[in-house]
Amino acid sequence: MNTLDHFENIVLWKKAIRLSELTYKISEDSYEVPLRSIGDRLRSTALSIVSQIAEGNTSHNPKDQDRCHKIAYSDTIKFFNLLIIGEKLDFWNIDYLNQMKTIIKEISAELAPLNSAPPLHSPKEEKAVAPSNYFAHSTAVIDENCTIGEGTKIWHFSHVMPNCILGEKCNIGQNVVISPEVVLGNNVKVQNNVSIYTGVICEDDVFLGPSMVFTNVINPRSAVNRRGQYAKTIVKKGASIGANATIVCGNNIGEFAFIGAGAVVTKYVPAYALVVGNPAKQIGWMSEYGHRLKFDEKGEAICPESNEKYLLKDNQVKKL
Repeated sequence: MNTLDHFENIVLWKKAIRLSELTYKISEDSYEVPLRSIGDRLRSTALSIVSQIAEGNTSHNPKDQDRCHKIAYSDTIKFFNLLIIGEKLDFWNIDYLNQMKTIIKEISAELAPLNSAPPLHSPKEEKAVAPSNYFAHSTAVIDENCTIGEGTKIWHFSHVMPNCILGEKCNIGQNVVISPEVVLGNNVKVQNNVSIYTGVICEDDVFLGPSMVFTNVINPRSAVNRRGQYAKTIVKKGASIGANATIVCGNNIGEFAFIGAGAVVTKYVPAYALVVGNPAKQIGWMSEYGHRLKFDEKGEAICPESNEKYLLKDNQVKKL
């Protein structure tokens, strides 16, 4: 089977083709001037989705596949937003609209696991906790389609951008920027002046120190648009990142790792590792309570605060 035959038999591609067909039907009876701009954008976004799916599923290069899937998923969000705008303005044929909503959600649901991202929901289906169950200062800005957990606090001049997920009992300090589609687990502490860019996922109990920053593009250029090519960075449960540290994108942080203040992380950090410097280098191991571990000749150590025991074996630490 040649390449062209291959992608024509992909179910996801067939759904995207159907979506593209519907974009040309949805407004064919009333393509007036107010509708023309949004209709053109809807059509071009649908064409981008089907093209990226075709390219991603025929490439043999994992990086190219990942890039195409990221762009296609990003386009599903743009497409869905355009649908909702047109719906509120009574632009769309209702039968076509309902078909397109169903298809775009199916496409999003299949692309989301490839991007560690949440699938689309209609606004009425959003599962965000009612605003009364979390606190946001009057100067904070929270954009549409965000899910925010009970007991979370968002302080002065912070901005939570569209489609973010914040877990329960998080604390977002002053002047924090959380870019679209960022995911924070429960009890994540974000100190003042932190930038969390698209592609970042923080699991439960992560600590982000003052003015630390994530990146999401390896080779940024102002004149080159690399939106949709953002690298993913996962910070595992219980990890701490010190003040003014920088996490270069694509380098995951292991469970309960400890990143020293001002460190520049340029490679994967193992679980329980203590790293410092620029570029960051490992100088030891830390307990879950944040104490440096001293291992004996058997490779065992005890946390002085919790009395929990740890084992160092094959250059990996685990709690006994």
